[in-house]
Amino acid sequence: MSMRGTLAGLLLCLAATAHADPLSQVVERYLAWRGGTAFEQLQSVHERGSLTASDLNGSQELWLREGGAALRLEVDLGVVRQTQVVSSGHSWELTPAGQVQTLALSDADSLRRAALLQFADALRGRGGATAQLLPGESREGRTFDVVRVSFGDADTYDAFIDPLTGELAGFRIREDRRGRFEAFSDWRLVEGVRMPFLQTTRAEVAGDDQVFAVHTLEVNASVPEALVARPLPVRRTSFAAGASGTGWIPFEFQDGSHIFFDARVNGRRTRVLLDSGATVSAIDSAYARTLGLDPQGRFSAAGTGGITTAGFAAGLTVRVGNLTVHNLKALSLDLAPVATRMAHPLPFVLGDEVFNELAVDIDFTRQRLAFRDARALAPPQGATEVPLRRIFGNRSVPVAIEGAPAVEFEFDLGNGSLPQVYPALYGPRALLQGRRTSQLLGGAVGGFEPWTVATLRTLTFAGVQFHDVPAQFAPDTLSGANSNRVVGNLGNSILARFHLIIDYSHDRLYALPEPGARSAPFSRDRLGIATTRKGATLLVDFVSPASPAQAAGFRVGDAVTRINGRSVAAWSPPALRELRLRPAGTALDFTLKDGTTRHLKLTDFF
Repeated sequence: MSMRGTLAGLLLCLAATAHADPLSQVVERYLAWRGGTAFEQLQSVHERGSLTASDLNGSQELWLREGGAALRLEVDLGVVRQTQVVSSGHSWELTPAGQVQTLALSDADSLRRAALLQFADALRGRGGATAQLLPGESREGRTFDVVRVSFGDADTYDAFIDPLTGELAGFRIREDRRGRFEAFSDWRLVEGVRMPFLQTTRAEVAGDDQVFAVHTLEVNASVPEALVARPLPVRRTSFAAGASGTGWIPFEFQDGSHIFFDARVNGRRTRVLLDSGATVSAIDSAYARTLGLDPQGRFSAAGTGGITTAGFAAGLTVRVGNLTVHNLKALSLDLAPVATRMAHPLPFVLGDEVFNELAVDIDFTRQRLAFRDARALAPPQGATEVPLRRIFGNRSVPVAIEGAPAVEFEFDLGNGSLPQVYPALYGPRALLQGRRTSQLLGGAVGGFEPWTVATLRTLTFAGVQFHDVPAQFAPDTLSGANSNRVVGNLGNSILARFHLIIDYSHDRLYALPEPGARSAPFSRDRLGIATTRKGATLLVDFVSPASPAQAAGFRVGDAVTRINGRSVAAWSPPALRELRLRPAGTALDFTLKDGTTRHLKLTDFF
């Protein structure tokens, strides 16, 4: 090559460098700091170390292939062990109960994105990522360049990079409306690549903080295919004497909202709630102690009322007729507030562990259910097959609101309330605009708070369109009822209008409308107060705006002693709950502890 050609090439290179955009400069500085060519050629990472999480100490092992082509994350915290695997062909997990199931789409996406961040592909706009340079920020006394990565949805991943050295301090991550900061330190060179040997996660949700200290780390080692191959299932359920099902089991449809039936938990007769919205079965912490169980850890548990903390109780056996659920691990948490609001004991919640392996047949009209071997499943004639998808935690089903395309709602037999619409749906679609609204006290695990209520003109599920459907609209707070992945929750106010056969193992359910399901009016609160029973009085906890109760002058803290002349003690809990559902125009008289009487007429107020 001539000298002139060499000089021209050099000048062109210098010009390109001089005009490189600021984002590219920050990313190139980071790549150089990580190891330059050695980092660019990085193919895989294998690390093992100690993990501290949820007040427990244990271990973590990660295998990661470049681009997320293969990833295996294994966590062992003693009472809780979990494995998650993502590869180019499939994804699966080994749950805390020891069951093998397909990994939720949101979890698989999160792991793939973590791999794209680990190898810096995302910072370079690969793998469907887009990167942009944000204004610099200060954190813990240092100033950083901030590169935001997004993947076309509402989640964001912000890399904090030292503007002088290119050192990565960590990632500020917001996934599905929850935030955390993953900080990296103790960087060491491994075959020319800088790798963090200490990873600290600080989360806005109590119980989600973690510290991972790497003990051994190797790069560019081959990832054995056996590590990502899906294992054979480990069954936790069995029927006695070779049976293929339980036969029909009567259940109590408490308050027309929740399914309770008798079972034996570690040999003790227990009233059990069936809940497809519980990805892990749950036991009341006080009840766990009476069984001699010693729950461990402090994990975050997202409920419809917010975020609470829970431990794990191991060594549970649940028997329902001739069905046994073996060696169960359950979340242990305080279920007393939910039981009080339900006015029903709530010692144990049976969740996904039974749904994962068996078909669950629910006949709401006759108030009976059966657990059956899914391999011998016979759907009812005329039933509609509905896909069950595992997008985020719970299974979800397609639901259409007012003629719009169907969206994913959580399939939740534990929701005894109205259909719930999440902010990610009602916000962008302005569903509340122009509607008559009020508020009711909503929530469950995690607490109770005011939820907006309004009436949907139509809601369509399993081919049936329902009209004038009262619905709850979740507040935009941190809870299990606020997600970008699924945008609502479908409970028993709709599901109980069908005969259901639920088959998680084949990602489907069959729904056969009960007679009159389409035309039967929906139960609706026409009173507008929430109360708690205290002995012979009812204490008012909440008064709905624009409700008959507010118009009659009710206030939070009022103590009711008589209703329609009868003492509160003479009213059964179901009869008290039924009062608010009586027809419009019904007259009620409430006598307060101070002798004041308040007269009102029930009416539709939302």
